[in-house]
Amino acid sequence: MKSLDFLHQNLLEQHRVKIGLFLGPVLFLSIILLPTPQSFILIAQKTLSANAGDTSVIEAAFGTKVVLALLILMVVWWITEAIPIPVTSLLPGIILPLFQVAGFANGKAYLFDSKAVFSNYSNPVIFLFLGGFLLAAAMRKTELDKRFVLFILTRGKLAEDSKMILLGIMSVTGFISMWVSNTATAAMMLPLGLGIITQMGIRGSDSKFGKSIMLGIAWSASIGGVGTIIGTPPNGICVSILSGSGYPKISFIDWIKFGLPYVAIFIPVAWYILTKVFPAEIKNISGGKEQLVIQRNNLGKLKREEKLTIIVFCIAVFLWSGNPFWKYFLPASINNLLSGFDEYVIALFAAALLFIIPVDLSRHKFVLYWADTKYVDWGTLLLFGGGIALSDAMFKTGLAQWIADAFVSLIGNPSPLVILLLIVLMVDLLSEVTSNTAVVTMMIPIMISIAKGIGADPVTLAIGTALGGSLGFMLPVATPPNALVYGTGYLTIKDMIKGGFLLDISGWLITIFILYVFAYKIFGIIIL
Repeated sequence: MKSLDFLHQNLLEQHRVKIGLFLGPVLFLSIILLPTPQSFILIAQKTLSANAGDTSVIEAAFGTKVVLALLILMVVWWITEAIPIPVTSLLPGIILPLFQVAGFANGKAYLFDSKAVFSNYSNPVIFLFLGGFLLAAAMRKTELDKRFVLFILTRGKLAEDSKMILLGIMSVTGFISMWVSNTATAAMMLPLGLGIITQMGIRGSDSKFGKSIMLGIAWSASIGGVGTIIGTPPNGICVSILSGSGYPKISFIDWIKFGLPYVAIFIPVAWYILTKVFPAEIKNISGGKEQLVIQRNNLGKLKREEKLTIIVFCIAVFLWSGNPFWKYFLPASINNLLSGFDEYVIALFAAALLFIIPVDLSRHKFVLYWADTKYVDWGTLLLFGGGIALSDAMFKTGLAQWIADAFVSLIGNPSPLVILLLIVLMVDLLSEVTSNTAVVTMMIPIMISIAKGIGADPVTLAIGTALGGSLGFMLPVATPPNALVYGTGYLTIKDMIKGGFLLDISGWLITIFILYVFAYKIFGIIIL
């Protein structure tokens, strides 16, 4: 049955790719060849304060049409994965300069030449994630992440009770995922989870405990990513687009103020759902702790490279924590110096230390070498650049405003809370079938424009969009962690939908609650 499901999935994937390769370019060319809509001309005319026949207005309106065509092409290829998602993200760097797309900024004409477009591919948030990826690479290479997991899971009687071991695995996975990519975290936790299942003598896909462990790893990896800016790409995309649109920068500590409560509430809820939907066959795990202790002992004593990684990680977190904490510990002169470090500089500084500080100078040994950059998710960094370039073009050609106006005219003028409910649900559902980063990239510029139109706060809607992108729990294709655990053989798609549907609904409500409560506490925003 599993092999038939796999074969069927492969056939569907092949058809999807063929459809995407054909449909995307056809829609792109159709939009380009159609006459420029009058509404695009009116947007350009109003923004540039010029006549309809003015050259700058005509060029800007054509630019809006090209960006619409580009958006449609990228969405089709993102959804169908006709070509690799990171490669699709290179399209703005090709299409915008090729068509000499013109937009407007500060009421003046703006040309998307190669310099303007490619500046988005070097956005500071990309280097924030690069630094985060390199910190994660050091943890993975030195096995510090595995040591931490085993240290926690062997405390007390945690590994002897089926419910508690599930909670322990989910809590540790969620915490690590705040700092390390969701995929890498799930890949690291998977062998540990499988080992515990095997220790219980469980085989095959009928084990409810096996299902709960696998889903617990996947779910908590996605949930934990919300905790920090570097936890998952949608967070960084949100911060970057808001900052680039002129809104106050959300600092690392600002994000943690609502990200950490989100994780702290959501993981116990996910754990409760799993214990009810897939109750374990056995309450006590015989020998579970002993097996984990053996694995922990096999790691040996804490190595020097692990100690250096811990030190560098703590330095980064301390610096990221910001001025509210520095002033209590450091003299004013040092505070002034550290104030020049923003999140992006700190990330690169910490990453550089891993290449600079020697583990053993006589042997020319360091924590990281250039070869270790194989652990860096370069595709995600390209996706960042392409997404930021696309959102920049949507803003500066007026396309985001045009889509927002159409949306508001369709549904009327609802309250910000209703919009928030709808957008989180919409992004959640879209993220079940395509890249959550791609969905968030597309939706945040539109949400910011909608917020302006209805008098809502753009920051709240943008953050809600980003959080909604981390709610894909029902399907294997929704997230890499989902795909990893599905491939173990312990789960069917029916199992994933059965538990994932309840978690999606719970996550939707928790997201609204967090934003409703903490938006006011942190940003002084009242959602009505």
